[in-house]
Amino acid sequence: MKAGVLGIVRDDFEVVDSFSDTVESDGHELERVLDVRRVFSLPTGHVAFEGRAAVERVVDSTTTELDFGEVRVEEGSATETRVTEIGGVPGEFVVAGSGKGTFAFDLVTHDTGADIERASLDLDAFLDEQDDAEPWRAGFYGNDGNCENGVLHGTDLLDDPEVGAMLDDAQLNQLGLDCTYGDHDVKLTASESGYVEIYRPSTFDSEEYLQYLLEEVVPHAE
Repeated sequence: MKAGVLGIVRDDFEVVDSFSDTVESDGHELERVLDVRRVFSLPTGHVAFEGRAAVERVVDSTTTELDFGEVRVEEGSATETRVTEIGGVPGEFVVAGSGKGTFAFDLVTHDTGADIERASLDLDAFLDEQDDAEPWRAGFYGNDGNCENGVLHGTDLLDDPEVGAMLDDAQLNQLGLDCTYGDHDVKLTASESGYVEIYRPSTFDSEEYLQYLLEEVVPHAE
């Protein structure tokens, strides 16, 4: 796991257990599953977990049939399954593999009773804490000049005399960054809406990704 949407835990809990149950919606029996596949310790000593979550949901469907020169269209409903990777540190955060996977927060809440909310990241504060940071992407809004919002791409954008000044006066909502983390050179993207993806090192596994989120990202999430 190297990418996902961060959810901040508003209540404490110590463990996440697998479960499977059904709920009824629009006359359909829908299954939901939380499959915790591994529990392990991070280098900090925090307990972490990873696995998968899945839910069935009712969606609108259209069936088209050709019948002796007639086209018949029938509207109805069908059941589809959504699946996402999930990981986290109990009592700290949960991360779902994509924006469409944030239903997993509700499953963890169902299992633990803890309130989990999709995070909002303070990217300006996150950037300020990075050593030798070199932004290669910057999405911004709220600028006072003629360019009110947009997304910039380049190399070490903060050192550009015009772009850097503009970014200083604006609010970041996207950030692509080359930085360091311990002995690693890290390339990542992060968004104000809580999405964080690690591109490099390619050797990063789930344990290292969760550790990075805990130490570097969560302090700037609310």
